[in-house]
Amino acid sequence: MSHQAVSYRRSTGADAEAVFALTAASVARLAPDPYPPHVVATWMAGRAPEDYRPDCAAGRLWIAESAGRPSGFAHGEPGEVKRLFVDAAWVGQGIGDGLMRRALDDATAGGVAKVRIEATLNAVPFYQRWGFAEVGRGVFANREGLPAIAVVLLERQY
Repeated sequence: MSHQAVSYRRSTGADAEAVFALTAASVARLAPDPYPPHVVATWMAGRAPEDYRPDCAAGRLWIAESAGRPSGFAHGEPGEVKRLFVDAAWVGQGIGDGLMRRALDDATAGGVAKVRIEATLNAVPFYQRWGFAEVGRGVFANREGLPAIAVVLLERQY
């Protein structure tokens, strides 16, 4: 699998199902180290493709396509990289870097000088390679009644 076969495009409303599926598959394959099984098992609880449709329909996400199908996505907004997921089968092929460049362009639009990320524990080394530094720890919001998902808060000045 070569990153040379990757293309990038803005999302459409039709991408919501693929974005949901990529998130679920990435979590299932990449999060078990370091998260415990009971956290991974409930990670997607209460989520549905419809949760992603408004951002997809507005073209806020970047979709990476490899071998003719979605292989990852990223979402940057001024001051924040909100999401970046790559299909586990394509990790290490440069897709994450291509998505990160695009998400950072969106995150620094308009001259924004500081970008924030709430990173999953397994993703911290990736973001550190991009110059992000830890500024705190926390958990993902909106998980009442479910096991907490620990995150690392990262920032970088531009």
